[in-house]
Amino acid sequence: MAGSNVTHLLTIKLDGPKIKPGRIPLSDLVALGDRLMKAIERSAMILGGKAVSLKRGRRAKKLREPCALDLVSIGRGSVTLGFERTTKLPEFDETDPGLQVIEKSIQGLNKVVSDVEKPLPPGFDEGVLLAWRDVGKPLLSKRITKMEFTLNHQRTPLTVTYNKTGFNRIQKRIRKPVTNQRTIEGRLLMADFKEEGPRIRVHPSIGKPVICYFKDSLREEVYENILHFVEVTGEANINPQTGEIISIKISDVNRLESKEDELTDKLPSGSPLQEGFWSELSLEELAEAQGVKRLTNIEEILGKWPGDENEGDIAEEIRKWRAEDLHEVR
Repeated sequence: MAGSNVTHLLTIKLDGPKIKPGRIPLSDLVALGDRLMKAIERSAMILGGKAVSLKRGRRAKKLREPCALDLVSIGRGSVTLGFERTTKLPEFDETDPGLQVIEKSIQGLNKVVSDVEKPLPPGFDEGVLLAWRDVGKPLLSKRITKMEFTLNHQRTPLTVTYNKTGFNRIQKRIRKPVTNQRTIEGRLLMADFKEEGPRIRVHPSIGKPVICYFKDSLREEVYENILHFVEVTGEANINPQTGEIISIKISDVNRLESKEDELTDKLPSGSPLQEGFWSELSLEELAEAQGVKRLTNIEEILGKWPGDENEGDIAEEIRKWRAEDLHEVR
């Protein structure tokens, strides 16, 4: 897949002291591709009329296919990745919504990395910002200092430089100034749905777990990071006597890949949930995922019944019913 002088629709050039000519770790390549497509597909949702881009479940095929990209080359010098459309429209077809989405997404990136004060550009919302923030995560390492995106869709290419300054500007947009803003790190272990709204629990390395509430527009980001080591930022409710954080209203959740080996003892021992997270699971599947085993001995929940001897007869009847049920299952 060696590069040549061919001009591709989209190129991404990676610069940095640790970049090796024509080489990129496979894990970095996969992560970059996944995050790039997430940003573009979320832009497609907003441009297509959706109120928010962070929507649970797999995106519709009609949104994904026109924007899909294939990696077709890796340059011989500094790492330059070349991308082309997966599906090309006939040359005489002047309407190309997929290209328009890619263009708007790259144009929008140019605006949000350049200025933090102006309104969000077309095709952008909080979810798109989060995705482009994740694209720039390699900029936090010492390997990469700059990512250069070039869209060759017109005679004059559109080039956007994404560096740590741009990353911080996107981060500032995501983390709007609030009273008592706090950031904590820990293992994200649970999603819950109570009357007061959806919430998660973050287990830090030191101290008690912290309850974190999140708005509906952050659901996808939250669920993608369950069981991972994360950094959450938001408005904190603090105990005035002890100074402890009681809860946080999340404005940003960010996975910390470098700390995935920490607090692994907090992870559940059950089987992983099936890949389609949003599919409806049976009680048996949920129990297996959480390591809950079938109850075979009624004594485990009955214990000693208080009261007179007649209640012991009730316990005996329950044992019989349970035995009959187990026999039918077998």
